[in-house]
Amino acid sequence: MGLLAKSFTGALLGLTLAFSVEASSLIVGDQSYNTRAVMEAAGVLKDLPYELEWRQFTAGSPVAEALNVGSLDLGLLGDAPPLFLGALGAPIKVVAISQQSLAGVAILVRQDSPIKTLQDLPGKRAAIWKGSWSQQLLLSALDKAAVPRDSVEIRYLSALDASHALDSGAVDVIATWEPYVTQQERQGARVLATAEGLMAGQSFVVANSAVIEPKRAEISDFLTRLKQARAWATQSSEHNARYAQVWSGYSRADQAIAQAWFARAQTVLQPVSEQGIQAAQQTIDFFSGLGLIKAYPAASLFDNSFNPVFVP
Repeated sequence: MGLLAKSFTGALLGLTLAFSVEASSLIVGDQSYNTRAVMEAAGVLKDLPYELEWRQFTAGSPVAEALNVGSLDLGLLGDAPPLFLGALGAPIKVVAISQQSLAGVAILVRQDSPIKTLQDLPGKRAAIWKGSWSQQLLLSALDKAAVPRDSVEIRYLSALDASHALDSGAVDVIATWEPYVTQQERQGARVLATAEGLMAGQSFVVANSAVIEPKRAEISDFLTRLKQARAWATQSSEHNARYAQVWSGYSRADQAIAQAWFARAQTVLQPVSEQGIQAAQQTIDFFSGLGLIKAYPAASLFDNSFNPVFVP
């Protein structure tokens, strides 16, 4: 048994002792089977000492709302929806941070587009989704390139609709995320800029505040298993292929695209950190500057009491 496996097994044995004799459960909101697929592929969902109920969503906002009303215990989603809810004093806490390569958050144009740089965007049509990574990426990129924001015609489209609009020529440029970046690149789309150096692009594991104490053991166990699964998926191309196979089986999406996406993403699960909180503050300040939310201290939304899960 390898060192990683021994550490994982020992952590689980310790956590098992913390569970009540009574049956316990954990309701987890996932997006398009991504988390469930990686955990199943890694084989970390065996012998759960509680009942795990998955609920699947197609976007982050409904995950956040389900957490807000208490129909989920945990949710996995991008940073913007929970940060928006935090501005309203929602009963939620970020208990872990997921980070992926920012190369998968990008501004794209068609292969035959005359647009070569960000300086070519004035007068062009861009598709983004309000209150999302795409809005933050496009506007931050324009600012860095000294291109006036109002010189670009903005259309608010979902990531899927934006991808179709780029294909049809209804828009000239899109700012989007995976798997749409990989899909578009395989169709010949060109990358004008990525999120590198522009935004954090964090994702969060978020808990409903009311369940943190009564379900501390379950949440700790789930985070331990998810950390193990994410580490497993990045260890080899064979593991990545298995992850893509399981995910495509659920999503009915192209396995080859999934493999390319996951190989680039190299997603890792991390504890709450000061760096992560500061990055969240920058996102809050960005959207506050647009008048979409009120400014507030990001630290109030984070709970670092699960950080011991990440100690080797």
